Amino acid sequence: MPARKKSRRSAAKKSRSASPRKKGAAKRRAVAKKRPAKAKGKAKKKAARKSSAKPARRASAPAPPPAPPNAIGFMTQHMDYTTHDIDALRRFYVDALGFKDFSYDTNFHYLYVRTGHSSSLGFMPPMPGMGEPSPAKEPTLYIFVADVDRAYASLAAKGIHFEGPPADMPWGHRVVSTVDPEGRRVMLAAPLAAKS
Repeated sequence: MPARKKSRRSAAKKSRSASPRKKGAAKRRAVAKKRPAKAKGKAKKKAARKSSAKPARRASAPAPPPAPPNAIGFMTQHMDYTTHDIDALRRFYVDALGFKDFSYDTNFHYLYVRTGHSSSLGFMPPMPGMGEPSPAKEPTLYIFVADVDRAYASLAAKGIHFEGPPADMPWGHRVVSTVDPEGRRVMLAAPLAAKS
């Protein structure tokens, strides 16, 4: 029995000698436990407002869909048009339609507008010596392939007639040109850096 009395007395002494800081922390914990649900809800709303003020992380762009099966190593399709008013086309496609992934090459006066994962448009004045009508009635179908020389050899073996062998262009592509059965110009192209 005396041992119990002693332990009670020592516990009472300890509680009296506890620092005011510890007592304050204990009171705050007790108040927080008794806080009404309404106050807790306000705190959650405040935290939600803070988190929504931060800019959301940009989702990564989805991977482009695979190309459909084909005999030429097709990767993407691009349509090239000749034009006499690049500025008007830029206002239409970039400003009005909102295609923001674009570039303008001042050397060739060439406007490039990306329209999708595997599609794009190009506009430039007619190039002398390239046999381009002014203005074009139909676009040049500019098809990007994995290897221009391989596609050229494969199609030539099947009897497709080309305007000449593949050639490196000053704008950084290796190209070869043909026409479809109705006379539309079709160019097979690959970036020079990708040429094997």
